[in-house]
Amino acid sequence: MQITKFTRLAFIVIFFTWLSFVTVSVADDQVVNYSILLTKSLFLDINSKGDTVMAVGERGHIIISRNGNPWRSIKTGVNSTLTAVYLYDEEHAWAVGHDSVILKTTDGGNHWRRVYFAPEEETPLLDVWFENDQHGIAIGAYGLYLTTTDGGNTWHREHMNIVDAVSHGTPENEDEDLVDLYDLHLNAIAADHNGNLYIVAEAGRIYRSVDKGKSWHELKSPYIGSLFGILVLDDDSLLVFGLRGHLYHTYDHGNNWEEIDTHTREMLTDGEELDNGDIVIVGLGGTVLVSMDKGITFTGRNPGNRNSYSAVVSFRKNVIMAGDHGVEKYSYRQLDMDK
Repeated sequence: MQITKFTRLAFIVIFFTWLSFVTVSVADDQVVNYSILLTKSLFLDINSKGDTVMAVGERGHIIISRNGNPWRSIKTGVNSTLTAVYLYDEEHAWAVGHDSVILKTTDGGNHWRRVYFAPEEETPLLDVWFENDQHGIAIGAYGLYLTTTDGGNTWHREHMNIVDAVSHGTPENEDEDLVDLYDLHLNAIAADHNGNLYIVAEAGRIYRSVDKGKSWHELKSPYIGSLFGILVLDDDSLLVFGLRGHLYHTYDHGNNWEEIDTHTREMLTDGEELDNGDIVIVGLGGTVLVSMDKGITFTGRNPGNRNSYSAVVSFRKNVIMAGDHGVEKYSYRQLDMDK
């Protein structure tokens, strides 16, 4: 059985289908016209490291801002929608997306090289993580799981080595149930400060690895719906979130979970802990949730629109959100988070 509804993949493909009819052309290294690219293109992820911020999205778009300067678009040579970007440092980064594409840069994003591409499989990658500048993992739809040990120059397709799985079926169909683990969409991957890895997936599946991804243990989940994001907080507690406004907090590495009332039924897609300790969770329909008490409670903020957000990052006392209307920047003060 394949569970394919209400996944991050559906969020990308269905909710934003109409955007495929919008064409935005920007020359290589041109300063982006905010009113065109940054408000009319779909961006699905945004990340930062040091003084560099990168966002990725439809048609292979990658835009970069350094030191708070205006965004530049970077020619990637691919037209595949990019779904995630990971910056290991200000020079090394990787982007993944549809057609199982993986791009790599070693010069801060000025130039990108395609290091993996499998359009015939029709399986998008949805997230990527690197332990260092050599070892990385990329995950995606239908259990797609790729690893590299040479900085992303070559990738190997593997099955997740799930050594401890929670049974979701009856004794007579338990074997079939475990096989289904490899058909689920793997939506997000993150590491905590102790080096533990976590993956969240469809059907509320949550996995933890204590050996850098060599083996995985399935955690008892508080929710049977799809989860799309993981946020590791400074105190090493975790937030996971997904469909219909569901948000959960764990203080013991996923052994026990507490549900947090978000007062919304919108899909939650990404989160960020700010340098002042506040937490921001974003989602569809203009959803912006803020916690000022380390994730115990969340309240909504109104950005003044109903734009849908797929990713959020903090940069120099600003919250930058990416989604169906490009990239938007709000100061802490604008979101009533200035302390």
